[in-house]
Amino acid sequence: MDIDNEIESTNKNLASKGIKIRIEKRGNILNFRGPLPSKKIENRISSQRISLNLPANLDGLLESKKLLQLLLLQLNHNQFQW
Repeated sequence: MDIDNEIESTNKNLASKGIKIRIEKRGNILNFRGPLPSKKIENRISSQRISLNLPANLDGLLESKKLLQLLLLQLNHNQFQW
């Protein structure tokens, strides 16, 4: 499978679990995109993008899945900081 199909499959799996953060490919780099705490306004959630600086390939996708678990843990425990 190519990377675009793998990302789409991963995002469908995340959506089925109720996770609103998505993995996206911009150029040759992977990012997270979704509702995150605002950088400017305290206690506000808005759509944000986090560049992972990971290559848009299968190894990068595997690493991004691990980082997503860490991000979700931080968000669930109100420990996420920009």
